[in-house]
Formats: sequence, C-alpha cells, structure tokens
Amino acid sequence: MSNGKGGGAANQNGASNRSSARRTVEELGENPVALVAGGVALGVLIGMLVPRVAKERELLDPLGRQLADRATAVAQAAKEAGKQEIDTLLPGKDATKERVSALFGNVLNAAKEAAKS
Repeated sequence: MSNGKGGGAANQNGASNRSSARRTVEELGENPVALVAGGVALGVLIGMLVPRVAKERELLDPLGRQLADRATAVAQAAKEAGKQEIDTLLPGKDATKERVSALFGNVLNAAKEAAKS
C-alpha cells in the first residue's frame, strides 16, 4: 500500500513527462525539416542494425556493381571530354614547331634584308 506522498510525486512526474512530450511534438511541428532529418537518421540507424539477408544481397549486389560501373564510365567519359577540350584549346606539338620554324625563318629573312640595305 502506497502512501499519499509517493502517489503525488508519480502524478507530478507523469504530468511533467506529458508536458515535456507535448512541447517536443509542438516544436517538431514547427520545424518539419528537423522532423524529416530525424526520420532519415533513424532509418539509417535501423538499416545499419538490421542484418542483411541473403536474398537482399542477391538482389542488391548486382545493382551496386552496375551503379559503380556506370559511375566509373561517367568519370572516364568526363576525363576524356576534358582532355579533348584542352587539346583543342592548346596547339599541338607539330603546329607549334611549324609556327616557331616559320617565325625563325621570317626573322632570318628580315635580318638578311636588313644586312643588304
């Protein structure tokens, strides 16, 4: 049999807990982004704690490999496209060599002409 004091403290604690829970729910209602973020975090945590079954692995492993292969292919394509873009912006070695040779020839011709005058 409990005395009056113990029952009163339990009632006060219960009322305090209910009040605290009500404030928390109201605050979450005011900030739905926090509610979504908390739900995502909780889902990730539960997903990490629940063991994967063999059927899940059987179904998801090929998908994971396909996604990784596609990501690798996209990265390689981006690398090649960037390389081609740089190659089009910069002159090739042969073109540069020809330009330098032509410039050097023009300088020599100008020097010869200047020496004749």
